[in-house]
Amino acid sequence: DEVLMKKLLEKSLFMLKIDYSRNDVVKITKGYPAIVFLSIETLEQKIEDLISIGYSRNDVLKMIKKFPTIYSYSIESIKQKINNFISIGYSRNEVIKMTKKFPSIFGHSIEDINNKIEDFISLGYKNAEVIKMTKSNPSIFGLNIESMKQKIKYLLLLGYTEEEVIKMTKNFPQMFNYSIDKINKKIEDLISLGYSKSDVLYIGKMFNSIFGLSINNIKQKMDNLISLGYSKEQVINMTREVPNLFSFCVEPMRQKIEFFDSINMHQLAVVYPRGLINSVELSYARYRFYLSQGIQIDMNNYKPLFIRNGVFEKRYGLSREELIKKYDYNKYKEKKDNARVV
Repeated sequence: DEVLMKKLLEKSLFMLKIDYSRNDVVKITKGYPAIVFLSIETLEQKIEDLISIGYSRNDVLKMIKKFPTIYSYSIESIKQKINNFISIGYSRNEVIKMTKKFPSIFGHSIEDINNKIEDFISLGYKNAEVIKMTKSNPSIFGLNIESMKQKIKYLLLLGYTEEEVIKMTKNFPQMFNYSIDKINKKIEDLISLGYSKSDVLYIGKMFNSIFGLSINNIKQKMDNLISLGYSKEQVINMTREVPNLFSFCVEPMRQKIEFFDSINMHQLAVVYPRGLINSVELSYARYRFYLSQGIQIDMNNYKPLFIRNGVFEKRYGLSREELIKKYDYNKYKEKKDNARVV
């Protein structure tokens, strides 16, 4: 149809003009074919209306690309849905952030949204917890409640308690986006790396985000630690005790371990892997301070390096900031690096 092709060309040129790529244009027209029949003035007005609500122009273009059907909703309907979220307990800024991330939330009726929140509460979450979960992962508004019940049932069958499942999914609601097969595969992959099943379940409980990391990412983190002078068995023990080591970048860990090596305490990361959580700047400053006080820090007396900041300040009268400034790790490192060059 010649008229239809003319309209399609007109809308395509308009979208290209406002910085969409050709692939974006294809995606948008496939996602909302009726866009062809809207006037350019209507399209421009919808963009301006959304900007007036609190989105930037760039936000609006991204939202349309993700959810082109947004063109079919009146601005009054969108405002009503935003106001409904605010009445539930979200701030306006939180609603803007949620809908930027998951604009298809506007495709759900107010009744659907309210029912979904009630469904969450019926599963054992508090209203404030539901708000927190949906802020970080608004896409769960698009999930079927029966599917979510199945995930909870599956986690219970694995051996987690109901309280643990609520806590895990509250802290990492993305868990609901993963299929049972995907979760099962992650458990099997971790076992293949040398962990026992009970290890894996403990790691999942303590570091829920492990289910969101690729197995290649996990392997790389293990290889990084092995390359720093530890055996695979030691790395397994370290990450089993402190699973969130998997979230750390290799460079900060390397600096901490090099510092431990410099004071003849290489095994400290194995004996007390929680020590890798402290910044190298703080560990260095604490070590230098204790030396100035005549206190020996070694493998028989390493706990003082890691006492809570409040306890340290109360005992010695130095805040974390004052201590780090007094014993500057970066100056020490620069001096050490220069010595190597010479």
